[in-house]
Amino acid sequence: MNGGFVDVWQGRLDLPEAVTIRLAEVLSADERARAAAFKFAHLRDRYVVGRGLLRQTLASYTGSDPAGLRFRVGEFGKPALSGGPGFNVSHTADALLIAVADAADIGIDIEAVKPARDLSGLAERCFSVDEYAVWLSLAESERVAAFYRLWTKKEAFVKAVGRGIALGVELCEFDVTAGGGLRKVPDEYGPVEAWRVEELDAGADFSAALVGPARAYRLRRLLLADGYGGGI
Repeated sequence: MNGGFVDVWQGRLDLPEAVTIRLAEVLSADERARAAAFKFAHLRDRYVVGRGLLRQTLASYTGSDPAGLRFRVGEFGKPALSGGPGFNVSHTADALLIAVADAADIGIDIEAVKPARDLSGLAERCFSVDEYAVWLSLAESERVAAFYRLWTKKEAFVKAVGRGIALGVELCEFDVTAGGGLRKVPDEYGPVEAWRVEELDAGADFSAALVGPARAYRLRRLLLADGYGGGI
């Protein structure tokens, strides 16, 4: 692993049964027990595929057996790989993103865009006062895309710093326009210039974002296909 890289792997959780069975073989005992606790088969299979693909992907960077990887959990619950690269995971419906980087403070988020959803109440609670005002000023036809664009950036940031939504997504403020970056963050996370924000193309029905340290790095987009990685 050389410095200065962020790889974003994109795949799906609804893989064929044979692939799901194969991926289940690399899970830890704890992961298998958690999978068995799901009441619905499709949720169990999604969990198995997600964990299996994560293990398989990370093992490709470390040269280790996927089943032998060991994870630890940070103070606020963010997982990390012992002796390996930084990573972060997000999924929505059957879409999966895995970010792997040479830095630990990386966050990624993907959301399925749902145009019929009433977003105003959620926006008022989760956006800053300024963000909400700008969002309300947009034409109705622009609000759905803007909401998800902003939401994924907020989620990616709070995941990057390892706090999750407990940080308060309204406390990290972004420019609402397409391609907009950070405008404000809590003082403990340094100046906004310390962070790099990427809007990711995850398909017509999805919105996705990546947040990490502001530095030079190679960003690659890669495809997870049938449980195995390959570049796109």
